[in-house]
Amino acid sequence: MRGLDDELEAKARAWAKETALAQGLPAKVEDHDVLREIATLLGLKGASVAPDGRQAGGVEAVVSAPAGADDDVLK
Repeated sequence: MRGLDDELEAKARAWAKETALAQGLPAKVEDHDVLREIATLLGLKGASVAPDGRQAGGVEAVVSAPAGADDDVLK
C-alpha cells in the first residue's frame, strides 16, 4: 500500500483479517457483486471487476442478420 512501510502494511493486513474473522466475516472479499457495491459506496467511478468468463462486461453479443437483409442488392 502506498505510504506504508512493509512492517506497518503487515500489521494493517493482520488487523483487518483478525477483526473480520472476529465478526464472522471472510478475511477477503471475492464476490464481484459485493466488490462492485463497495466501489460504488466509496464513489469510485468506472470501477470494474474481471468478467465471469462467459461474456466480457459492456460487450454486446453479435447476432447474424436475417436472410435477405441485403435488400436484394446481391443476387
